[in-house]
Amino acid sequence: MGRLHALLGFALAIGGPPLAAQDAPALDPAQPPAVVRTAIDPDDRVTIPISIDGKGPWNFIIDTGSQRTVIARDLAQRLALAPRANVTILSMTGRAEAGTVAVPRLAFGSDMIEDIEAPVLEGEHLGAPGLLGLDSLHAKRVTLNFRTGRMDIADSGLRRPMSTDPDTIVVEARRRRGQLILLDSDVNGMRVNIMLDTGSHYSIGNLALRDKLIRKKRAPELLTATLTSVTGGTLTGEVGRIKSVRMGRVNLTQVPVIFADASPFAELGLQEKPALLLGISALRIFDRVAIDFGRGKVDFLLPDASALEKRRFAANDRAKG
Repeated sequence: MGRLHALLGFALAIGGPPLAAQDAPALDPAQPPAVVRTAIDPDDRVTIPISIDGKGPWNFIIDTGSQRTVIARDLAQRLALAPRANVTILSMTGRAEAGTVAVPRLAFGSDMIEDIEAPVLEGEHLGAPGLLGLDSLHAKRVTLNFRTGRMDIADSGLRRPMSTDPDTIVVEARRRRGQLILLDSDVNGMRVNIMLDTGSHYSIGNLALRDKLIRKKRAPELLTATLTSVTGGTLTGEVGRIKSVRMGRVNLTQVPVIFADASPFAELGLQEKPALLLGISALRIFDRVAIDFGRGKVDFLLPDASALEKRRFAANDRAKG
């Protein structure tokens, strides 16, 4: 375990070219499963207060990797939420069946969503009273503030974008089944589909990415690791530190990535294409990250020099050279 722990920690470099414009059973296309992700470490949680039917609030995790909003079983029982139907959910570790409950009114900030049918999972695996998924984030702007440990949701375009700050780097993205895939991105110099997964602690790479890194002789030393998903299932993979994960002019270095045959890659049509889900531990290097689903953009607010020094991050602004 010591060597696995030593894989944690990475650095940040800034520069590069200007931003670009741009064994599981088969899934039934007629009844696609709800996608959920791995549970998040309590120390890394960035949450938002959620009220349900006027009660609360409870601190939910915003999970940009989940298509559905999920509620913990103990909270659903406490609120006596009416049961609905059973659904199939797809976690990192495969498919599972889960019951759903009717959430009459779910409020965050000034927004309210009525009549959500939320899958119910065990709170110990969720790591929170619930997860706020993409079904609640349509045309929204989600800001993760890592200095305060809070999340904020606003309508897309209504808030002054962070891009007005000179320390902000904007990366454009395209939509794919509700997810935003970052453009102008690569891993160790190879083009890769990169998505931000705020519900996962670690970054997850698919086997297509691992195999391509091995073929190109750009793969790191790999050790065996195990993931636990929100359903309680486990998935064995290989973990290593990626030398470079570039998104526009931001270059994260020495990023811990677990390579595994995780089910959501197939659901997103990316099983055969190199892909990476960038988890919350990688995003914490920034002061703030704003994911604007309406604009199809992600704004990264860089930490100041003192914060970089304090966190032992490295910065190299090649754009000034």
